[in-house]
Amino acid sequence: MVSSELIFGVTFLFQCAIGFVGNSLLFMLYVFISFKKPQQKKPMDLILAHLTFANIVTLFTRSIPEIMFSFGMRHFLDDLGCKVLMYIYRVARGLSVCTTSLLSMFQALIISPYNTVWASIKVRAPKYILHYFLFVCFTNALIYIRVIEVAEATKNDTVSTYRYISPIYVVRLKKNDSQFGSAFPFAVIFHDLIFHFLMGLSSTYMVFLLYRHRKQVQHIYSSSHSAKTFPEVKATQTILLLVTCFVLFYWLNNSIMLYQIFTFASNAQFDTISSFFCACFPALCPLLLIGSENRIPKPHCVPGKTQRSHKAFRDGLVNP
Repeated sequence: MVSSELIFGVTFLFQCAIGFVGNSLLFMLYVFISFKKPQQKKPMDLILAHLTFANIVTLFTRSIPEIMFSFGMRHFLDDLGCKVLMYIYRVARGLSVCTTSLLSMFQALIISPYNTVWASIKVRAPKYILHYFLFVCFTNALIYIRVIEVAEATKNDTVSTYRYISPIYVVRLKKNDSQFGSAFPFAVIFHDLIFHFLMGLSSTYMVFLLYRHRKQVQHIYSSSHSAKTFPEVKATQTILLLVTCFVLFYWLNNSIMLYQIFTFASNAQFDTISSFFCACFPALCPLLLIGSENRIPKPHCVPGKTQRSHKAFRDGLVNP
């Protein structure tokens, strides 16, 4: 009979491989275009490159330790290694939240009409993308410094006295450690909620604009075409899927983590399931982006449809 650890190990292996290949392909595409084909460069490329890099780091720091543990490698990290691993993972995950939020807001600016109050912001926004990244990097690095203090390698004598238990590391939260046990998790969640709110607000506005645009141009399409062939519908689906996947997997992961913190659950399978949900978005994100990236050659394209798609991309309506 196949053990559950082996099943988890194979699952994490495929998940990590798909995510790493997809994110690496996109990251190299944006770097190549930036240096070799600057005429094809788009302001969104810097955001997407940052998101793919954060996804790669998240996969390496979360999935690879789980793979090693599932295939029989026990206690392969000391306290210092666990502190560094968990700190990098938490910072990368925080950056993924901030970058996905920025991606959604920037898309809303791109497709907003030029005769609105956002017109001037649309012109100036690309200049401040790097400043935004520096700010969120510094903020997340500062917020998660506390993780370095409380993370330790798993030891047999710590299971009964520590709150958050995983097969690889523990978070040293004793019952009388009320400072971290209550304030820190809620501070992190509040920080992420701000970016989730901005993400949802901008995505809703963007869907509204695309729906209105679809109604305005619907009469120029032949009635024989399916609504799914409209480029703005494809853009809407990409945005909704990206945001929905992120929010869904984020809160599934957080719910399990909070359950372990506040109930003193020491079942290692909880952390394994949490790790799986955490790695789902970094693994699925490049698949969604590659499907809507017109600079990656697609086989069996219909010429007329390709021309309409290219025009829509130039107008900023399909760029993810």
